Amino acid sequence: MLLFAAMALPQEFQTVEDPLISQWREFSGKPECKKLLQWLRCQARARLTGTRCGERFDALTPGYFGRLGLFVTLKKGGRVRGCFGAFSHSITDAGTLLNDYLDGALTRDPRYNPLDVAELADTRIIITVTSQPLPVNDIDSIDVRNFGITLLCGNETTVFVPAEIRSSSYIEKKIRGSACQISMFRAVTLQ
Repeated sequence: MLLFAAMALPQEFQTVEDPLISQWREFSGKPECKKLLQWLRCQARARLTGTRCGERFDALTPGYFGRLGLFVTLKKGGRVRGCFGAFSHSITDAGTLLNDYLDGALTRDPRYNPLDVAELADTRIIITVTSQPLPVNDIDSIDVRNFGITLLCGNETTVFVPAEIRSSSYIEKKIRGSACQISMFRAVTLQ
């Protein structure tokens, strides 16, 4: 039996989307988005090979600081190989922040072994831009293609961006038998 300690689905998730999230959704279809993802791939290759990336970060990204979360996910085939990010940030420069989160996904996610350079060619680099999480009471009501999930179980918080979630049953298996607070957040996936 699953125990959920949470509130009803927040009204703001049912209606209006944050204008900054909308700007990122629009950005995801622009050439600038591809340029940003290519730059991250160059950074990943440089980090894994001990070389320098010759590309400069000059993508003009929408705002995020103070309102939106950012996460970088590495996915090889159907398996996540690393994910790192936060809902609030101490760095205001998008390039510096994404580079730090890329490094975290490559080497600091304790759930996965660090990515090897031989895996990079077959690994997708995904950026997820998020709203702040708000509690919900029914995990099955969450559209996991457009929303991520946070679980607070005891003192441990786990974040799942849409690129990590197969279905709501995947999350239910993670919390089986635990009393967890479940929150959801709107997410825009750039890939």
